[in-house]
Amino acid sequence: MEENILAKPNIIELDWDSLLIPEDLSPEEAKSHSKIITNHLSKLVTNQFKDSSNLNNITEITIDNTLLESQELELDTISNNELFNYFQGEKVAVNSNIFFPKIKRINVLFWFLHNLGHFNIKNSKIIVNNREELSLNYYQLVEAALFFGFLKRIQENEEVYLFPTSFYEELLNQPIDKQYPLFLASLGRNETVSEVLQVQLNDPIFDNISRQMVSNILSKDPNIRKEGLSEDEINKIVNNFRYWYLDIKNNILEN
Repeated sequence: MEENILAKPNIIELDWDSLLIPEDLSPEEAKSHSKIITNHLSKLVTNQFKDSSNLNNITEITIDNTLLESQELELDTISNNELFNYFQGEKVAVNSNIFFPKIKRINVLFWFLHNLGHFNIKNSKIIVNNREELSLNYYQLVEAALFFGFLKRIQENEEVYLFPTSFYEELLNQPIDKQYPLFLASLGRNETVSEVLQVQLNDPIFDNISRQMVSNILSKDPNIRKEGLSEDEINKIVNNFRYWYLDIKNNILEN
């Protein structure tokens, strides 16, 4: 098979794509961003936290933009039919209290998870020690990792931890060139994401009819409904999915 290069993208196109709050924000921008973070955190509910009594290790990490770093990766290309088959596997229900992913680039999540795995996080509770410095982009990546079953979030004695799932640890145990195909297959475990990506596989032009189909699928998603997203917010997710598909197409699909 041919090989594609998963080239290093210009991930930090804007300061807002950083995992950290930019230092050059005006007072008004800083205040606005702070309100967005506060609103985001206020929507998190306690019943998505799970017991972690079997995890005895605590790993403290400091978040910075090295978690977004990528590298050139040689990948075997696959056909549309092969990718379609990725999305036919068993579906996994998602706790409706977890936010639906709002990240623009799906490959950013892959590299975030890959780089996070460089820390000693296996069988550990993860505590982030620079939370006051984190941007909304960080929180949205974490929510996406929770949504796709790579991380869990717990609360113990008023402290919030993340911890890796066995599914995530299995991915990290693979060579990096095998991690990406497994990552893509993991996206198909969610019914909504699977359906939306299949719409684009069937109609790569993504015209107005396709966009409306995607919007209809998203409007029925239990996580989106639980969060009460507006039509404009759903339309932004529709646009994001177009970038998701193009990321996948450019990196692993045959021409």
